[in-house]
Amino acid sequence: MTDDTNSTETSHISRLPDPAALTSGEFNRSRRTRLKILDAGVAVLARDGYKKLSTTAVAKQADITRAAMLYHFGSRSELIEAIIRHVTRRRIDMYTEAMEDLPHDDGFLERAVDIAWEQLQTPEFEAYTELSLASRTDPELRSVMEPALAAFDRARREAALGLFPRYLSDNVEFDLRRDIVRFLLEGVAQQDGITFNRDERVGAMLRFLKHLIGTEEGIALLRKVVAGAGQEGDAA
Repeated sequence: MTDDTNSTETSHISRLPDPAALTSGEFNRSRRTRLKILDAGVAVLARDGYKKLSTTAVAKQADITRAAMLYHFGSRSELIEAIIRHVTRRRIDMYTEAMEDLPHDDGFLERAVDIAWEQLQTPEFEAYTELSLASRTDPELRSVMEPALAAFDRARREAALGLFPRYLSDNVEFDLRRDIVRFLLEGVAQQDGITFNRDERVGAMLRFLKHLIGTEEGIALLRKVVAGAGQEGDAA
């Protein structure tokens, strides 16, 4: 991946300040400690949920004193804001790292679907889900989550533009294809409602997605939908 692609990929996510960044006069160990705290916060969220996220629990998970943690993040709300930014940036990094070496061959889209699903089975996505759901009824949390969600949405698209083969990213169905895969899979992962024959049903769903976005008949359907939306806009 070229330097230009890296620059494009980070243009939106960089709007979220790096919560582990060093300030003037700080040593690298301060950044390492902050990253350790933030990773511990992700682990606590994923394991115990939003309501049980506390500075005490995170300090214990990070194996540091609560006083040491409060030196870097002085309150629960400050810690949560930092975790939101951290997990958002981390998910983009994970996506880029997984996709950047993927061969641009006939199996590209199928592997991209597998990567999308695999990355929803991670503490980062579980933490994101906890924060997203809690923000629906918490205005203060929502005010921090909304810009993070917007930055993630745009940054992931820009990353895909640099990571996908041009014969895919230049097509009119590019965004629809991405949205179908992302939001269908995220919905399944968040709801966790497949309670019997899970492997069989998840496997069928993944095969359906791969067929929809990667075969001539599936792509024809996507293009028909996109064309229909354009015609509705013209009519309006």
